[in-house]
Amino acid sequence: IFNMLLIGVANAIDLADRFLPKLKSLNCKPMVITFRAYSNDQILRILQERCMVFPYVAFQPKALELCARKVAAASGDMRKALCVCRSALEILETEIRGTSGQESQGPTPDDPVVRMDHMANALSKTFKSPVVDTIQSLPQHQQIIVCCAAKAFRGCKKDATIVELNKLYVELCKSWTISPAGITEFTNMCTVLNDQGILKIDQPRGNKVKRVSLRVDETDITFALQGKRFFRNCLL
Repeated sequence: IFNMLLIGVANAIDLADRFLPKLKSLNCKPMVITFRAYSNDQILRILQERCMVFPYVAFQPKALELCARKVAAASGDMRKALCVCRSALEILETEIRGTSGQESQGPTPDDPVVRMDHMANALSKTFKSPVVDTIQSLPQHQQIIVCCAAKAFRGCKKDATIVELNKLYVELCKSWTISPAGITEFTNMCTVLNDQGILKIDQPRGNKVKRVSLRVDETDITFALQGKRFFRNCLL
């Protein structure tokens, strides 16, 4: 007579029930220990620890944060986060090879790193999203409104009035030397974005002011717009 302890690892919690149903009748049903998916902070910490082995900076901190947020929201799979980072490095390597054979058009960084746009590109290849496709197909001014909403609703602030969002939109347009739309056209564009499921406009009763909030994840907005230099600084 001997005692044996068998330990197994599986992605499916009900693996034993599906493939070894007789264990229950034999009173040998295994103890199941469920490991929760990695959180945003855990993924970011592991990525940062992995990067510490490099004698140089390989990733912008914001790029790692973007990867951690998206993977945590999608699956919490650490392997997926590592694959995305590897893909982002490959995108950077391809970019470097493509520019090394060309004549320099101006100053370039001595130590290229994975930027937000590289990471957004890698994430978009890994996590295909119809929301990203919708945002990328929007007219420029509607994209600016979405960008403003993402910037305005970071942190604790989850909504704003139409007037407050319009003020940020006008400021952003002026900083980019773009003529902003009038308040009526702006409101109409917000209504279109509401119909497309990107923004949510509360319909107040009485004389209350309409409030706007985001229906989509900020990371999807970053994926959709980060590849455009026009929006990159705004989304940092």
